[in-house]
Amino acid sequence: MKGTLKCSVDIEIDGGDGEFIILDKDKSLTINIGLAAITLPNLFSNLIALSSGKQTKFKLEHYGSGDYYLFVRDSNRIRIEEVRKPGGRDTYVFNFFDFLLILEKGFDKFFAKLRRDGVLPLSDDKDEFMCPINEEVINSFNRFSKNLK
Repeated sequence: MKGTLKCSVDIEIDGGDGEFIILDKDKSLTINIGLAAITLPNLFSNLIALSSGKQTKFKLEHYGSGDYYLFVRDSNRIRIEEVRKPGGRDTYVFNFFDFLLILEKGFDKFFAKLRRDGVLPLSDDKDEFMCPINEEVINSFNRFSKNLK
């Protein structure tokens, strides 16, 4: 399985909604997020807690709908359940550390593109709480990335 995962990240800077897609040779998981300024710091801190063993699962809300994602670590695997309201559930299983590394790589590429495009670093008037890629998002990603090293 090692080396087969790919990740792409897209977040609307104006609206804050986004998605990241994890691709494997036989499956594709699309995680839709709303309110990236809130969702991403929660995602990164919860993934750190999973990797350190401080917790074994967490729920990631998709703000704006009743849908959510349940992340469950089981030894060296991560199971992600996509729960749709009013009904429906899909389950994806990945190698835990491969998942973390490819997610870090995908977000790193996304932030590098924002730097190349002149969006980052944010100007003082853009670094507000609800800006989808604010300082808290960048700092939480940096903590996540440092934790992997």
